[in-house]
Amino acid sequence: MLPLSAYREAIHLDEPFDRPKPDPRSDHALFNAVLAGLPEGHLSNGSAQVSSIEELYDMSDIQDTLRLTLMGLSADEISEDALDAINVLLYRNSAALGRTTGNNLMRISEMMPTSDYGSARNVAMWRGDVRELVADAVVNAALPSLQGCTDPDHPCIDNFIHAQAGPWLRDDCKVIREKQGRDDQVGGAKLTRAYRMPANYVLHTVSPRLEGAAVTDADRAALASCYTSCLDLALEKGDIHTVSFCALSTGENGFPFEEATKIALSTVNNWLHSHGSDQINLVIFNIFEDPDARRYIDVLQHWIED
Repeated sequence: MLPLSAYREAIHLDEPFDRPKPDPRSDHALFNAVLAGLPEGHLSNGSAQVSSIEELYDMSDIQDTLRLTLMGLSADEISEDALDAINVLLYRNSAALGRTTGNNLMRISEMMPTSDYGSARNVAMWRGDVRELVADAVVNAALPSLQGCTDPDHPCIDNFIHAQAGPWLRDDCKVIREKQGRDDQVGGAKLTRAYRMPANYVLHTVSPRLEGAAVTDADRAALASCYTSCLDLALEKGDIHTVSFCALSTGENGFPFEEATKIALSTVNNWLHSHGSDQINLVIFNIFEDPDARRYIDVLQHWIED
């Protein structure tokens, strides 16, 4: 597994990504600037279809079309003027989405004071859109290529993060993939900046996919490794104090939700017990659907600490 030291400088991980300067142009004018700076032939190769800018009525329409237009493109394929316009558009979209500050979330110890969960003071649960969460690092359920989801209509966290972060994220992942010389392995983790996400960093991890098969001990170990690898890497980076996890391996990856939840909570609990909470002092479980949030609550309410 490629260590952080092998790609940290190559992707400028420790350099800030500055917010864009105020731009008087309208969203439509900015989007036109994006279209003008795309590589020749990109709009006709099937990856994006833009008939008329006038048909895009509002910020939501423009952002959806921007996501489709940029899908599969990295920043090094786009002109500087277009990148400046993308930066402004994504900055405006982040403001429109709103913000939730992770450190202000109610901890499990406050939310469920009778829970026996050992790390309750350092763990929170939040139901919401990862693109709104202010945290030091958010975890992306990545594909092995690290290049983002290839289905433009797929409502996955990989799509959401790459679309809001911008094409610079794909550049970083491309550098990491080239230095590693192969796809990323299940259970590992890589770290990049988060660009136009409200988080500072993205932790990319490839979680196990069951393909309809029964869960094996190897699957359980691989899923646990996703959590420990992300936390180990966050600790190594040195300036990450809050980490947000999505529900790894659930949904289309086929892991039973309740079992995946128990593995997630148990692994994080054990990691915090072993490493303490001096640096990483808050782990957030980001849940997207109400039924899934209730499953987390049920597991926590019936938790029996070893």
